[in-house]
Amino acid sequence: MVKLNIKPPRVNVNTKGGRFWKQIGMIVIGTTISLAFTLIAAQLTENHQRAKDRRLSAMMVMSNIEAFARLTDDYSAYLAPADSVATWLLSKPIEELELMPEEELNSLIDQATSFPFMSHDKSAENIFSNNIETWKNMGNVAFISIAGQCFSTMNSVEEYWNKRVTDLNETVLDIKDHQDKYEGSTVPIKILRLEKVRRSLKGIHYWRAWLSHVAATIRYNNQKNMESIGIEEQKVMDYTNELSLALEDSKNAEPDFSDFYYGPLNPDSMTTLHNLDIHLEELKNGNLSK
Repeated sequence: MVKLNIKPPRVNVNTKGGRFWKQIGMIVIGTTISLAFTLIAAQLTENHQRAKDRRLSAMMVMSNIEAFARLTDDYSAYLAPADSVATWLLSKPIEELELMPEEELNSLIDQATSFPFMSHDKSAENIFSNNIETWKNMGNVAFISIAGQCFSTMNSVEEYWNKRVTDLNETVLDIKDHQDKYEGSTVPIKILRLEKVRRSLKGIHYWRAWLSHVAATIRYNNQKNMESIGIEEQKVMDYTNELSLALEDSKNAEPDFSDFYYGPLNPDSMTTLHNLDIHLEELKNGNLSK
């Protein structure tokens, strides 16, 4: 009799458990890879957004500097008529100017002594100041230095100009308020006789050149800013033009005072106070009867 060697198949009790852990491992690896990709993508997006924010901040800074250069150019041009009038007034003897009608001479003096105060938007400077550490981390020391110098110059020019305007205004106002203190037959002659005023009139020509020089110097330094940050000059000019147009459009929408002012009140139309008219009339009649 032949004995068959038949053995039952070996069952691997760990097969199901191995598959389970293998699946878990694959899930963990997949999740890790997915998370890694998500973090990398988020970091790249954040870095890209930061770069855009820095570029926008730099654009705002350089546009603000260009806007101030345009402002000083405008002030220099504004002084041109005043320069001509002042030169004419200083070229004439006081005795001859006394022959002119006071109102006409006063109008000429107003043209030569009335100047607007200077004011520029400081929001871009504040953004720059609050992000200096960011610029330092980028290693862009040149941009920090040059932009900082530009803002310092802008503030100094504004302060210096406004001090000059204030001093001249106070001098002219003091002459008008205290005429007895000053020599001359009329107020405009008193103004023209004062040496301080004559120096100011003579200085208008210098101020025109100084303001134009300030504009050119600021633009020269701003070009260095553009080079250090890698932004083309035309893009800064276009951005500045767009902001300027936006401001002009917003100005057109400003409420007009004439829309709110309807002239003085008519006393006869104030019916709510009619009782006061009656009371005053009674007082008048009573006083007359005494």
